[in-house]
Amino acid sequence: MQVLLSRLSFFGASGNSVIENYRRSAKDVMCGLLPKSPTATSSRTASGLIWVSEWNSLQHLTAKLTCGGHSFEPSDLRKFAKSQADYVLGSNPLKMSLLVGYGDKYPQYVHHRGASIPVDGTTGCTDGFQWLNSTKPNPNVAVGALVGGSFLNETFVDSRNNTMQTEPTTYNSAVIVGLLSSLVTTSSAVKSFG
Repeated sequence: MQVLLSRLSFFGASGNSVIENYRRSAKDVMCGLLPKSPTATSSRTASGLIWVSEWNSLQHLTAKLTCGGHSFEPSDLRKFAKSQADYVLGSNPLKMSLLVGYGDKYPQYVHHRGASIPVDGTTGCTDGFQWLNSTKPNPNVAVGALVGGSFLNETFVDSRNNTMQTEPTTYNSAVIVGLLSSLVTTSSAVKSFG
C-alpha cells in the first residue's frame, strides 16, 4: 500500500508530507529487501527467499532507489521480484512449486476443506476430520492456491495438519497475483519509477 501511495508523487502530489512519509517508508522496506543493499535483511533462506516467520513465510515477499549509498535501478527491483516469483514457482532446493497446480510437483496435502473433502463427501460439524487426517493426497486440486511456504532451512512438510506451511490464504494469493501480474506487464510500471 505504501508503494502505491508513494507513487502519487509522480502525479503531482509531491511536497505533501503524508505522501513523502509513505515514499520514505516504502523506500526503507525495499532497501531492507534487496539482497545487495547495505541495509538488507539477513533473514533469508540459503536460496535467497525473504524469510520473516515460520508461520506462513510467503506473506512477506513482493524508482531508482538508494539504500545506504548503493543505488538500485528499476531493473534491479524487477530482477529481485522475479527471483522471489521463481522461488515460489519451483526454482528452489525442493524443486517444487508452492503454487498449487503449477508445474509437475506441488503440495498434495493442502490444508483446505474444498481440496481435501471429496465432492460427494457428506460432512457435518466434525465429519471433516476423517479427511484432515487421511494419508491420501487431496482428491481435489486447489489450483492457484499459494501455500504458506518453506521454513528458513528450506524444508517443507506436505501435511494437512501442518497449517503453517500448507494452508492457503487470500492475503498470500493477493501478493502472488500482484507480483506475477507486474512481471507479465509491458514494464510500464517499472519505467514509471525511472
